[in-house]
Amino acid sequence: MKLAVSGQVFAIKHGLEETLSIIGSYGIRTIEIWPGNIPAVESDASGDTYEGRDIGAAKKLLDQYGFTVSCVSMSGAFNTKISADLDGYAKALLYTVKVAKMLGAKLVNHYCYNLSLDIHPNLDRIQQAMTPAVQLAEEEGIILCLENEAHDATQTPEGMLAIVKSFNSTCFQTNFDATNYYHAGQEGFPYAYELLKPYIAYVHLKNGCVYRPETGHSQDSKGTVMTGSLAPNHIYYPPIPEGAVNIDGVLASLKRDGYNGYCTIEPHTTPELLEYYLKVETAYVKERDYF
Repeated sequence: MKLAVSGQVFAIKHGLEETLSIIGSYGIRTIEIWPGNIPAVESDASGDTYEGRDIGAAKKLLDQYGFTVSCVSMSGAFNTKISADLDGYAKALLYTVKVAKMLGAKLVNHYCYNLSLDIHPNLDRIQQAMTPAVQLAEEEGIILCLENEAHDATQTPEGMLAIVKSFNSTCFQTNFDATNYYHAGQEGFPYAYELLKPYIAYVHLKNGCVYRPETGHSQDSKGTVMTGSLAPNHIYYPPIPEGAVNIDGVLASLKRDGYNGYCTIEPHTTPELLEYYLKVETAYVKERDYF
């Protein structure tokens, strides 16, 4: 298996060069890229898509620092304006596949959020928004990885399975995040893992538990409201070793089952705590004989 770090939280405070320097200081040379990691060349560039961003400049920096890109992430489904126009969204996701090719990445991480908020997937809307990108991905040898979230049609493993199967393409699979299933009150591991195992092309590593300020949990790593059986609590994101999700079991099962893709550390905290999380979490995963 291969190890990477998500650039999402870095984008709040750090430019790409500083981001690469920090991640590299922990002995990792692979990053998951987000739109905010790439310099904007247009004043109206969205933080959720790649239009209006200098992809060429980003590639030069990545090469300069000896970095590869594990995955290119696009969060346009969370943007109300972008996701309201299905054809416009389809173009943004299609362009994300092109960006992945430009950066040498074989994976695109994306979401269905505003495209299908009900627990039952709206397959017509999802396919209208994603099919053009799937077709290009098939031509380019890139895999679209739909990430499960707690507040949309991917909140249950069954919902995710229905969406993935509806495309009937090896280039449309899932980004497996056991903690996001926990966020939804679901059994992310082992149940969701076993159900979705044939379709897992990418993995996010973080951990979570119920937010309990009386135990010392701070606002810094507090997440959104949980759904399912754990509602109406909020989720809290501690460093990986301190959460309720069996990340050790996830990693051991991936290794046992022959997964040879990326596991990307995804700190969910503030920029001020980011390096503390990275220190703890990179040490945790490197202690396991999986990478």
